[in-house]
Amino acid sequence: MSIDVAQSLPRASDLDRTRGAFAGARTLPGEVYVSAEVLRLEQRGIFARQWLCVGREADLPAAGDYMLKEIGGDSIIVVRAADGAIRAFYNVCRHRGARLLDEREGHGLVRVLCPYHAWSYELDGSLHVAPRMGEDFCKSEHSLSPVRIGFHEGFIFLNLDPAAVPLAKHLADLPDLGRFRMGELVRGKRIEYDVAANWKLICENYSECYHCAGAHPQLARISEQISRADRGQEIGACFNGGPMRLRDGVETMSMSGRSTLPTIPGLSHDDTRYVHYYIIYPNMLLSPHPDYVLVHTAWPVAPDRTHVVCEWLFTAEAVAADSFDPSDVVQFWDVTNRQDWALCERAQAGVGSRGYRPGPYQSSEDCVHLFDRWYADQLAALL
Repeated sequence: MSIDVAQSLPRASDLDRTRGAFAGARTLPGEVYVSAEVLRLEQRGIFARQWLCVGREADLPAAGDYMLKEIGGDSIIVVRAADGAIRAFYNVCRHRGARLLDEREGHGLVRVLCPYHAWSYELDGSLHVAPRMGEDFCKSEHSLSPVRIGFHEGFIFLNLDPAAVPLAKHLADLPDLGRFRMGELVRGKRIEYDVAANWKLICENYSECYHCAGAHPQLARISEQISRADRGQEIGACFNGGPMRLRDGVETMSMSGRSTLPTIPGLSHDDTRYVHYYIIYPNMLLSPHPDYVLVHTAWPVAPDRTHVVCEWLFTAEAVAADSFDPSDVVQFWDVTNRQDWALCERAQAGVGSRGYRPGPYQSSEDCVHLFDRWYADQLAALL
């Protein structure tokens, strides 16, 4: 990797080449994939200001269930309180800033206790006890610092920006996916990956199938690789995407091409012939299938490292059945994921080179360009 590139910011003119019309546009400059300074800008100006999917409401079924999430260098507590509401707070004591919780997730939490000076907080964030603080101390002024939280189709979203638009407004132009009943689905499997590549390479790779014929033989025999022509590309302020058609005789994306799982109730015959791929900016990759929904979230750890959370959501009926076995679909996407991560890591090895030059987009990479253009707009506003 070129040291000067790793420490620098892109030029506005380089971003303009990405932001132009598709036919003449060029891919993003190398600095955005390798520069620590770019990552700092992203964490502060994108991840700390955007609505981010951090999990599912079903992940916290009972009062006292919680999870921690790292966003832009901050640790956030997401917890279901005694009144049944899910709330989010910075994982920081209001006394002298000690971190409160360490375990990534937990159950049966009654209160949040600071290990430093024993201040304790109710699960609604209010201060319960502050030992020996004196009669003039006002507990109501020292509740945990809240984080904005929103819910959509069973997903939990957080936003660190108190001035951000409400989640419903942010997602207003997202296609209506209510027919997939995502709010009713439950997680049947989760796999987490550490990928030695920039988070944007993960998102770009997801947005095209130009590479599929050579890299994914198991996918190429299951799904047509370009099938947007008859259904149309889908574009909005917060997302882009489109469908790909299953080949004749194929029931779902699995190693066998068959499904042993119930189809999501209420889907039309047309819906059972397509798989949809949406990137919800900045880092949520949402793929409704006829019998399950696949979700990836890509979290930057370093300029050249991304933590990817991949989850398979199924009907509650399927997961509750004694015969539930998602291995056919899980193996399919685990194999595909690992093939993709290897390609992303290969790209990461090249984009930091002095020899890298932004190149043209291939005609089927229109969704890559849409993501890159969205990103270039975001970064340009921060420079």
